Amino acid sequence: MTPVRYVICDLDGVVWNGDSFVVGSVEAITQLQREGASVWFVTNNSNKPPSHYEQRLGDAGVGQAFQLLTSAQAAATLIESNERVLICAGPGVEWAVSEAGGVPIANTEDAVGERLDAVIVGLHIEFDYARLDRAARAVRGGARLIGTNSDATFPTATGESPGGGAILAAVEAATGQRAILAGKPHAPMAAAVAARIGPEFRPENAVMIGDRYSTDGRFAAELGCRFIAVSSGVAPDAENVVVWNRVPCLADAVRYVIGER
Repeated sequence: MTPVRYVICDLDGVVWNGDSFVVGSVEAITQLQREGASVWFVTNNSNKPPSHYEQRLGDAGVGQAFQLLTSAQAAATLIESNERVLICAGPGVEWAVSEAGGVPIANTEDAVGERLDAVIVGLHIEFDYARLDRAARAVRGGARLIGTNSDATFPTATGESPGGGAILAAVEAATGQRAILAGKPHAPMAAAVAARIGPEFRPENAVMIGDRYSTDGRFAAELGCRFIAVSSGVAPDAENVVVWNRVPCLADAVRYVIGER
């Protein structure tokens, strides 16, 4: 068995659920880092900028929390410099589009009649009918439809809540268009992870830890690495993916990884 050098870890449902950290998750990450593994956090939650998640991890005592990528950053790789992008998502997407050299356009009444090259849809707490209408009109007017992710739900401390995929489904239904998807398990996120880790990345030395087979499991397959499933997040879905092991939580996954190192 090839030793594990890189651990790619989901956040929602693995490290935390809503405002609460999964028991033992911070200690498990710290142990991995002490053992010499390079831990990367990859989330399909596009709502906040990476700095929000980095600070939350850092405040909890996680070192190197900057080794993190969101689906908003993956979506922004699909934008050309100076393209005008309607933001049907949270502030994380607006930040990512700006960082990529695009021009974020707020989804307000002022956007009506604007020239728009793309619409990016993601988790958006303030989503409503007016925002849906403006996004749909932009797509029917020729703007590319990009989805940060297709997760219909995400785990919270009180159960599953509607995710970015639920909002995207409404826009797709209103336009008859299928979105280009950026986050896990799709190629833009895989390319972003490989680019951030660098040329030394070898999938045979990596493992993905996540709670959703259809995203995390398929993302492991897209990268070509092993997958450990945890049951601390969403209920298992019906995807037929190869699982290296199934364990209750991140702490158990880390014990398994360290035993194989």
